[in-house]
Amino acid sequence: MQRKFQIVVVEDNEPDVFLVREALQLAGLDFELHAVDNGENAVEFIDKVEGDDTLPRPDLVLLDLNLPKKGGGLVLERVRRSPTCGHVPVVVLTSSDSPQDKAQAARLGATQYFRKPSRLEEFMKLGPLVRELLDPEQAG
Repeated sequence: MQRKFQIVVVEDNEPDVFLVREALQLAGLDFELHAVDNGENAVEFIDKVEGDDTLPRPDLVLLDLNLPKKGGGLVLERVRRSPTCGHVPVVVLTSSDSPQDKAQAARLGATQYFRKPSRLEEFMKLGPLVRELLDPEQAG
């Protein structure tokens, strides 16, 4: 039996966390979602995973850029410096369409940039994107 994917979503907007969960379920992924609501807690989450071998390792991080306490850019830098999580795909999940934000995300090592759309059916496209990153053989 395949294990559940461990997915961390760093997002301070609860309705968006709900939509992420819906998109992943619609894509048929077997996952456990770890929701973190600000940048400071996200950094603490990574620190905990590094310091405790018994904790599940994230398979993927969905990261908002506009977060309270610590910005998404700082969280992304921390993930990429992590010996435990540095290789994990990070999808920037943001309402920003700014070329500067896209460039910064790419420079900091984001795997994908997903702009949060206003239409539900567009948001649901996040599921297949995540499926492709986690399980390319099963995608399609």
